[in-house]
Amino acid sequence: MRAALLAAAACVALALPAAARAELTFVAMNQSTFSPAHLDVLVGDSVSWRNSSLREHDVRSDAAGFDSGRVGTGAGFAHTYAAPGSYPYACTIHTGMTGDVSAYSLLLDAPRRPVQLGAPLELHVRPAAGLGPVRIEEDSGAGFRPVAAAAPAGGGHGAHGDAAEDGYTLHATLTATVSATYRAVAGDQLSQPLRVEVTDAPRLVVSASPRRGGVAVGVRSVPPKPGALVAIQLRLRERFGWWTVDRARLDKRSRARFVLRRRQPVRARVIVVGANGVSAVAASAPVTLRPRAPR
Repeated sequence: MRAALLAAAACVALALPAAARAELTFVAMNQSTFSPAHLDVLVGDSVSWRNSSLREHDVRSDAAGFDSGRVGTGAGFAHTYAAPGSYPYACTIHTGMTGDVSAYSLLLDAPRRPVQLGAPLELHVRPAAGLGPVRIEEDSGAGFRPVAAAAPAGGGHGAHGDAAEDGYTLHATLTATVSATYRAVAGDQLSQPLRVEVTDAPRLVVSASPRRGGVAVGVRSVPPKPGALVAIQLRLRERFGWWTVDRARLDKRSRARFVLRRRQPVRARVIVVGANGVSAVAASAPVTLRPRAPR
């Protein structure tokens, strides 16, 4: 299968990729920090620094060759990165206020959250103009090796979706089997490396139904984990964080149900309890429980 994918790479990009539409990314100039302090951008993209603090700042980068001068509250400064490289910058007015921009000819986008074992792993690449075939490489501990070709959506020569809206984007879909670092490669050009974590911990789906004087909370596991120990936790200010209030075993359908008596809304989540009986192996997204007011 992988051999077929790699063979397809030579066919995919016989025509050179069109230029990706340039993008503009904003960086906030806070009281004493830049946010975000690091950016990865594609060659041709621009970065705009906006002063959201109550004092003046500036942005100076010797590597990129610019100096904004003083930037007042609400004002900004922008710079376009025309060549690959690493470009540190700083506010020369305030010591320690620094940041950096890394510009690439290929920009990789990968999931930031853990991917379920066996699930599709979607990778997307924005290439600069004039590049040849683009491939995806994976490093799971033994060095980078090719694993897929990056191609336009649907295998054609157009962009994903509307080219006028989306720019030119290449895609690759893998099966998540192991945590690894990925990069896009075209000739001697490399994207930034991105780490993708793969987990076999279940995903917990929570539903809540208000009832008189409380809330009924249902949970199910995907994939199924019958017999797993789960606990419902409330976000309690007086406990300074998440506090376990009840536990249950997932039934043969990998479901459990909790009934809580509450008068006020509260944030809640359900966790899968680890072998030590305490730590969370997996946690659901928090939900707000809203009890039905008693009559």
